[in-house]
Amino acid sequence: MMDKLTLSKSYTVGEQSFSAIELRDPRFADYREIGPVYDVQRGILLRDREAIFAYVDRLVTSPAPGALAALDLADTMALEDHILGFFSKARRSIARSPNSSSDSTGAPPTSTG
Repeated sequence: MMDKLTLSKSYTVGEQSFSAIELRDPRFADYREIGPVYDVQRGILLRDREAIFAYVDRLVTSPAPGALAALDLADTMALEDHILGFFSKARRSIARSPNSSSDSTGAPPTSTG
């Protein structure tokens, strides 16, 4: 499960009060439909804010998604960074895992053609 994001203050929307946001982990279908949250071009990280907030809408489990409209700018930016950080962490874990296409010696396969 994605780590809970603790907010800078408590919010009340209707009868619901919250001071943290809980999100489920993205799944294959989520990633396939929404796509990556950032791109790197010429060594510069470019955020895709539309994708980031599409993940927020899809993954939030608490509070109700509509309650997030009450967030102030600092907590909104913290939520954006939280989503981006989750995907960055996943990308780094892939980079550290062994290459699944290498043989038992760890050497990549060679081309014969």
